Amino acid sequence: MWILIVFILYLVGVAAIGLYCVRLNRTLADFVLGGRRLGVWVAAISAQASDMSGWLLVGLPATAFLTGLSAVWAVVGCTAGTVFNWLVIAPRLRRETEAAGALTIPDYLAGRYGEGPLRLVRVASVVVILLAYATYIAAQFMAAGKIFETTFDHVETPWGVVGLGYHSGMLVGVGIIVLYTAMGGFLAVAWTDLVQGLLMVLTVLVLPVVGLAGLGGLAVMADRVAEVDPALLTVTAGKSGLAFVMGVAVSGLSWGLGYPGQPHILVRFMALEDPKAMRRAAAIGITWVVLAMTGAVMVGLVGRAMLADVADADHVMPTLAVRLMHPAVAGVMIAGAVAAIMSTVDSQLLVAASAVEEDIYIRLLGGRPRGRGAVWFGRLTVLALGAVALPIAWPRESVFQTVFNAWGVLAAGLGPLVILGLLTRRTNAWGALVGIVVGTVVAQGWTWVKPAFGGDVLFGNGLIPGFALNLVLAYGVSRLTGRRGRGPAPRLQKEAGR
Repeated sequence: MWILIVFILYLVGVAAIGLYCVRLNRTLADFVLGGRRLGVWVAAISAQASDMSGWLLVGLPATAFLTGLSAVWAVVGCTAGTVFNWLVIAPRLRRETEAAGALTIPDYLAGRYGEGPLRLVRVASVVVILLAYATYIAAQFMAAGKIFETTFDHVETPWGVVGLGYHSGMLVGVGIIVLYTAMGGFLAVAWTDLVQGLLMVLTVLVLPVVGLAGLGGLAVMADRVAEVDPALLTVTAGKSGLAFVMGVAVSGLSWGLGYPGQPHILVRFMALEDPKAMRRAAAIGITWVVLAMTGAVMVGLVGRAMLADVADADHVMPTLAVRLMHPAVAGVMIAGAVAAIMSTVDSQLLVAASAVEEDIYIRLLGGRPRGRGAVWFGRLTVLALGAVALPIAWPRESVFQTVFNAWGVLAAGLGPLVILGLLTRRTNAWGALVGIVVGTVVAQGWTWVKPAFGGDVLFGNGLIPGFALNLVLAYGVSRLTGRRGRGPAPRLQKEAGR
């Protein structure tokens, strides 16, 4: 009952932030980018909170529970990608998108490379976002269902025993997330992400410390994990040769390549109010990532030492919280797990809705961009996207693997174009179009190719081959067509102020 009360209070608080921010959304620019007025702490923490998602408190502990210390390869890859994003991508993207008046990543790419034939650069980038986010958002809905199922399957109240299963828990989480995202827009998402990001890192730091104290220290934990499987205490996961290099090390490190292609992270850089504060925001964001991911791996290892009756590894974190902590504190930690889910779903819903509204409805179909009508169109798009993702999430799947696949599609489809667009002028619309199509197709189709080659012999997903082909083809086709891409073309001030 304590857990339920604390959790309900948290959800009410999040919904209140969304409702408060309704009045701040007067224009489309306010709804999709917060008017570019995020402070340093909000931009830094919300960028990383939206990055980590339910993957941090559900997927990564589950992976460490199953594979042990080999999960550190993903930690190293994500840390390297975060550093590159903040120090190389962020300052350039903030400067160029403001100069062009771009509100979305497809809008920036179309301005940077040119629309291309039939405006296909813009259309293709929107399709990539919608394709990947349908799966990505569904993964967060899966995580929500598993957390509610683990925590609230049997709650005694003054009115009798109540319980939430996987599907009913998912519906509760989806309802709250879609509500405050649709009503509050970007500012509600950014401010709730600040709160949720702090709660997430607190959860993954405190929980393993309490668990280690209960076990009797690191040595006892290591002994118990070794009793299960000594390979869990190695970074190789018990594999060798190509199976280790490709299936473990390179697969984990490849997470880092994905960062320049994640629009839900990139928009935080675009929205920072003071570009001169970028390095300070970078220091905050990078520190958060190192602490949060290290703590999440430790949650998985502690869970491996303490829990022998977990049927689904995705239940490790909430099960530890319920068993180790006072119910009120456990309620806060469960709220932290749902916060991790919310902080990504809200961002992705908003980015996808922005792409549909700005790049399809306004840019391609000639819709009216001004006033509250455009804001309400964005809200209805958020509701529609949530409805599309829900059926995909209905079956039970691994949260970690589902996120990994969606991350790979975004990375291979958009990442090379963002990098080339910011670092060189030798790429054009034809190169961008070929790169985005080939990169996306390879990343999306990798799950069918991989089994034919023995699985672990190839990369974990299509991120690396798709990313490499996109990068090479975008640059090569641009050189063959003999034209350079253009720089960011500033638009009329009244248009950029939408």
